[in-house]
Amino acid sequence: MNRSDYLPERLDLGVGDSSGYRVFWDGARLVWQRTTAAGDVLAEEVLDPAPERWRAFWEELARAGVWDWEPYYEPEYRTCGGSQWAVWIEHYGLVLRAAGRDAWPPRFERYLAAVTALTGGLPFN
Repeated sequence: MNRSDYLPERLDLGVGDSSGYRVFWDGARLVWQRTTAAGDVLAEEVLDPAPERWRAFWEELARAGVWDWEPYYEPEYRTCGGSQWAVWIEHYGLVLRAAGRDAWPPRFERYLAAVTALTGGLPFN
């Protein structure tokens, strides 16, 4: 496989509360951002993960079961504020659009770790 085999058609990932993180594919590069709750960019890094890192990312997403996530997660009880997250991925015919507020799918921590590894250790949680 060559490098383009690992690149996503779409990748837009976000997580946060009063501040947060966003990782997205702009069509040519991977971009990591630290943001305010309003979405203002506080810091940005442009990344070029090696094919091995992309391959490990896709493999870990599969092991975490992300392709089976429900579209939306929320707690059964009322909350104020809290953590929110969103995932939109399109890759090799697979599509994942999921989000949540104060609730997470199974193995969510594995997904967070996979994103952190893809970015070379930049925070994403």
